[in-house]
Amino acid sequence: MVKFLADECTFDLTVEFLRNEGWDVTTVKEFGLRGAKDPEVLNKARGMGAVLITRDMDFGDIRKFQPSAYGGVIVLKMTYRTSNKVHAVLRKMLREVKEDEFVGTLFIVDHNKWRKRRRP
Repeated sequence: MVKFLADECTFDLTVEFLRNEGWDVTTVKEFGLRGAKDPEVLNKARGMGAVLITRDMDFGDIRKFQPSAYGGVIVLKMTYRTSNKVHAVLRKMLREVKEDEFVGTLFIVDHNKWRKRRRP
């Protein structure tokens, strides 16, 4: 089963949503990593064998954070207002993506679609 590490900017309601859907989610807060720099958060996710889930758009820059070096990253483009729609798209994505497809892949999820990018 895929494990997730939720960055501190990930809404608590998203963590609750994922847990209610049966996913294994740990937060950076639970590890005492509040305020940690992005590379430290990614390294923690990699060390756990987890997919990072975040709202931080910096992780969407594949020149800065190459997906091939990590266990996968999901960037959620959302606000509290759009959270229900984004969660619906996220649910669909998680049902469609096979576990081995997460490794080395960047996923961008918004209120009406999801897409993935891999660095060649």
